[in-house]
Amino acid sequence: MPFDTPPSDANERVALPTPVIHRLAGTDLVARGSVNVISIKAIRAWAGDWWSHKRADVWTYVERKLNEHLDRQDLRARISESEFLIAMSHDQGLAAQATSVKILEDVLTHLLGAASVTDLGIRSVIGVEDGAAVCKRVDPRIVLAARARRDSARSPVRIAVDPGDESRRTPVAFTTAGGAALRVDFTLEHVVNLRRNITTAVRIEPMVTHLASGRQASARTLTKLSDRDVAFIDESTLKYASVFARCAQGPNTPELILPASFRTLGTQRGRDLLTGTAGLSLSLLRGGVMIELVDITRGTPAGRLLEVVGLLRALTRGVIARVPPDKEALRVLRDARVAALALDASDLSGEAGKIAMDIMAFGRDARGLAAMTILQGLPAEGYFAAADTAGLTHASLRATYPLSKQAAA
Repeated sequence: MPFDTPPSDANERVALPTPVIHRLAGTDLVARGSVNVISIKAIRAWAGDWWSHKRADVWTYVERKLNEHLDRQDLRARISESEFLIAMSHDQGLAAQATSVKILEDVLTHLLGAASVTDLGIRSVIGVEDGAAVCKRVDPRIVLAARARRDSARSPVRIAVDPGDESRRTPVAFTTAGGAALRVDFTLEHVVNLRRNITTAVRIEPMVTHLASGRQASARTLTKLSDRDVAFIDESTLKYASVFARCAQGPNTPELILPASFRTLGTQRGRDLLTGTAGLSLSLLRGGVMIELVDITRGTPAGRLLEVVGLLRALTRGVIARVPPDKEALRVLRDARVAALALDASDLSGEAGKIAMDIMAFGRDARGLAAMTILQGLPAEGYFAAADTAGLTHASLRATYPLSKQAAA
């Protein structure tokens, strides 16, 4: 079959028509990983000698699917007899690749009766030189695995991770300043792009358990811990994150979201800890790690928050602010230039109707404050529809502990 070998690291070149080169010139679409080339060579091979008679009908069907899945402002162009270029204005990386895979799946299924992974020929455009697109083959298996809404052994960020490295960093136990014995378990949540139904980020989720009672500590309980205790949890989170940071680099992999306290990262010692943790070099932090500040409230000083976010933006891929379901808490974020706002389901309580109203209110109040709005830690998939209706961009299911007990994705 046309794509029956694993993607190689060698770059390929595809000639581009002059109008397409002019459309891409002066934009950041290639740099953002928003441009892909899909190939219908499998259909051409199936048609054989009949290709010259069938190609116009095939092209027409591909164009119909392009129009179905793309926005009006997105660029689409046939660049050869069996290749089409797609440049997406709003999506990048895995989200853009997922759309390309979906289009090709629809075309192959309609015309060949099935969409084999070996026929999913997708290439990411990484540069334009001398009238040609410089492309790198996309492994469709990564995109397909990223469709799963729960973490599993096949999650994209786990592909090159040694399970032993992870198990040595979770769980961790410590005694608080008040004498309570706590255990912290870590695992991962898939943060799903609601529009494209693809995991575009993987979030570390720490679960703190009170050993004497066996009860999980609530987020409100954790805010009452001393600065030293909170810093210990943050340091343990950093060490756990170091296992996955290398697998979260560049626009074609899910980003890694690392939760940490504003109390910790608001200090120079905390930021030194961030950049000084083994396995979290500055290049890796900037290449694919986002910081989620977990304790932003209406009492957080706006000026201090602005300063800390600016410092963290220089060290990482971006900053996410986790906020309570409180409109007043969003006021301190108006000028902070965070990449995303997150609402955690553990902060929602009451009847289903009240929870739905809180989600809608968050979507309304957060609009315009950040490019991404996330409803995370959901107990069931049914809430994804509520998040979408509220105008949020991403959602995630609460992680399951431990990974070995999770169902396969």
